[in-house]
Amino acid sequence: MDTLKWWQQTAVYQIYPRSFQDTTGSGEGDIPGVTRHLDYLRKLGVGAIWLTPVYPSPMVDNGYDISDYTAIDPRYGTMADMDTLIAEGKKRDIRIVMDLVYNHTSDRHAWFQESKRSRTNDKADWYIWRDAKEDGSAPTNWRSIFGGPAWTWCEERQQYYLHTFAVEQPDLNWENPAVRQALYDAANFWIDKGVGGFRIDAIVYIKKPAVLADGPVDGADGLSSIHKMIANTPGILDFLHEFRRNVFDGHDIFTVAEANGVTPADLPRWVGKDGAFSMLFEFSHTNLEFPDDEVWCRAETWPLTKLKKALSDSQQATAANGWYPHFLREPRPDTLCQPLFPRRDG
Repeated sequence: MDTLKWWQQTAVYQIYPRSFQDTTGSGEGDIPGVTRHLDYLRKLGVGAIWLTPVYPSPMVDNGYDISDYTAIDPRYGTMADMDTLIAEGKKRDIRIVMDLVYNHTSDRHAWFQESKRSRTNDKADWYIWRDAKEDGSAPTNWRSIFGGPAWTWCEERQQYYLHTFAVEQPDLNWENPAVRQALYDAANFWIDKGVGGFRIDAIVYIKKPAVLADGPVDGADGLSSIHKMIANTPGILDFLHEFRRNVFDGHDIFTVAEANGVTPADLPRWVGKDGAFSMLFEFSHTNLEFPDDEVWCRAETWPLTKLKKALSDSQQATAANGWYPHFLREPRPDTLCQPLFPRRDG
């Protein structure tokens, strides 16, 4: 046991601060509410708290639409409150793990506000912009993960921008070195604050194909799943290893990435000594009911043997070099096509 790292010997507790505890009477939870319960969490055996986003956000996607990576949303408190949480957690051997959302920002982020103004400003290519097709339609027929076209027209630039998720969540252009450096700087800002690691959201979408082309129509809307077109595009690990070198290496932290679409066979390239992350939330076992695509309201039944095989394959893939985090997602009723599984649990 002495050879194990701290994060291999503890429980990580996820907290959505907005619904945790309200200390001000605002009706919403806050960072001091988390600090107030550190002693209780320590008694539970918690050694790290995964804090879902507390950055400024218009809250289109429960905080996963971030408008400033190095600030605290006033609804949750202040940066001083965050410093106190980190310091008080450290006294109790509880690390604070921040949530990084690096595939996209909010459309209210200063970067996007500048990028959309013109095609020649300093941040003109910080996002994925494309001209319309000759008939004026979107550059490709991709469907966003949240439904509807993955492209939205911008009058100011007379171009479309890409959003893998909501219209208000434009995708960042990772091909631009300045974008990558700005993201690394933001992560290092939190390491300098003393955080214990990061959970990285939707990381499989950061690398886009060199040529953005129409995909096969797979729905009555005439669109094609963006997940099938861009997830885990070759070359993504080059970006992620650069991320590791510029942020993770040399620090006593742990990292876990949300990576829907990474198969057990791919895990040795993603985690472990030579991988990009400490651990990976891969979805082979939670997506058993979605054999073709993750359409939450069209789940299929599956035998227990498939679950056992999915878990065993992932464990075996990381047995010699890596660390596999078990997680399950809570089912919900599928009435009126509600999600069977909430996207933000893993």
